[in-house]
Amino acid sequence: MLRTLNSWVRDRRIRTKIMLVYLPLLVLPFIVLGYTANATYSKIIVEKTANSFADNSALIINRLSGMLGNLDSCANMLSLNLNRAVAGKPASDEGFDLPRYTAITTQLSLARLVFPDVDSAIFVDAGGRTYGSHPRLETQSASEEALLLYGDLDRTNGINVWLPMRERKGWAVDPDVPLLTVGKKIVDINTGTTLGVLFLNMEESRISAVLSAMNAEPSASYFIADAGGSVVSSAREPLLRPIADVGLREWVNAHVTASGVERIGGERMLLAIRGFPQLGWKLVSATPLQSLTTDLDRIRQTLWIIAGICCFFAVLGALQLSKRIANPIVRLARSMKSFQEGDLDTRLNVESRDEMGLFATGFNEMTRRVKALLDNVQTEQRKKREYELALFQAQIKPHFLYNTLDVVYALTEMGRAKEAQRATKALADFYRGTLGRGREMITIGEELKISRDYLAIQHIRYADVFSFEIDVDPDIAGYPILKLTVQPLIENAIYHGLKLKPSKGMLRVLGFKETDCIVLQVIDNGAGISAERLPTLLRSAEADTDGSYGLRNVNERIRLSFGEAYGLQIDSSEGVGTTVTIRLPFILPDHAEGATDHD
Repeated sequence: MLRTLNSWVRDRRIRTKIMLVYLPLLVLPFIVLGYTANATYSKIIVEKTANSFADNSALIINRLSGMLGNLDSCANMLSLNLNRAVAGKPASDEGFDLPRYTAITTQLSLARLVFPDVDSAIFVDAGGRTYGSHPRLETQSASEEALLLYGDLDRTNGINVWLPMRERKGWAVDPDVPLLTVGKKIVDINTGTTLGVLFLNMEESRISAVLSAMNAEPSASYFIADAGGSVVSSAREPLLRPIADVGLREWVNAHVTASGVERIGGERMLLAIRGFPQLGWKLVSATPLQSLTTDLDRIRQTLWIIAGICCFFAVLGALQLSKRIANPIVRLARSMKSFQEGDLDTRLNVESRDEMGLFATGFNEMTRRVKALLDNVQTEQRKKREYELALFQAQIKPHFLYNTLDVVYALTEMGRAKEAQRATKALADFYRGTLGRGREMITIGEELKISRDYLAIQHIRYADVFSFEIDVDPDIAGYPILKLTVQPLIENAIYHGLKLKPSKGMLRVLGFKETDCIVLQVIDNGAGISAERLPTLLRSAEADTDGSYGLRNVNERIRLSFGEAYGLQIDSSEGVGTTVTIRLPFILPDHAEGATDHD
């Protein structure tokens, strides 16, 4: 019976064995996980609160910027409207000028309707008369304060000038309300003379309303401070006074955009700040850290108690668990060591059908696949050499040589000796580049030199068929490339694209860097490729039907040398043209073989 029980246990999954033998120990990972989750949760709460402030602050600043923009736009609109109402119409010296008063106050009231963020508007003309969007704004107190600022604004060129947030008696319908004011000198656009000074006011309550509406954390305190550390807007803090807590004030003055946990007034606070450069203000959020982690302390205490109990049972269970699990693991480790030392035929024999049995099966399958992969690598290497051989054979093109020599002969017969010399020199340089020293890897600069020589010869032959240009970033010239990567693509473009075009075409070679690779492109506006044939070019031998190097040949060589992530991409529209894109990896230029001509 004992043997039957052992056999039954041996074939059970490890999870079942742990539940039967090591059940108390299962609690320990949950406690560790719970404690870790508790700490992580605390950190996440702080980070999310900081991120929430960042998101909210962006929205708040955008909303405030829109409100300030409304004041700017209102001032600019009134500058034009007051010109029409006042310019060329001097005030009457005989007392109250009703038409002038009506025209000005109408414009001020209309502006408030168009821009509701403007709570009040005051215009002081050149004669010192005060006009307001509300009759209460035309009191003597408003005029006196406005006249004090009149001289400063009169010395400006008419730009909008922001006045700091402060209480301005009589400038608002509701007295004793802090106001943010923009002042602007109104100039006659025809004569350049000063018509007066305009003041537009926005009450602080509009700003604090935005702060309250955007505050997603009830325990957080949002406020705006100026460059001197005074509160200019808040739903809770005293206004127009320095920040009450010295430590918080120093922190605000020392930062523009930051977040962190600081001890303020004996309490740990999550502080966040973001600058509002338009007025030199700073948006500040102060959140008590304790309010964010109130429930975590009780969880932490419970976890410590459970962890202590689990540790006691863990010692008892470990002795039994090791007998069932440790021995197969030791055998697995020995087999893996043999595999590491090069014995690819090693196999692990485990009779059980539990997880250790799955490990053994997986290990044996891994060794089999590794051995198979090594065989595949050898096959790929042979395949690569076959492509290289095919490339070498394709490099020597008798028909290209014969055709070029015929061109040289014809040019000589026609007395065009200079062109014959250029064709001969290009032919010699082309074969010197393609056959020189038998190197497979050259620089992009060398590959472009081969391509230029080839294009020079072909352009002499087909001057009426195409023109060409090469635009390659000089920074990539030193990077390595497989020899005869670009030239075959140019040949395909000429013979299968441009020659089939009824009119003269254009061939372009581009080269540049992207974020993760080097890109070369051969672009023609020739006949193009049909949508049915396009998907087959890189996965069949169809691309090699012209007897040239072939798109498939070039693509396979790149993938074999640099990896599956690189190679060719073909985009084409029939009757429009074709773009062949080469993607190559960033390899240090000094990895490419040196370039010297072989005479």
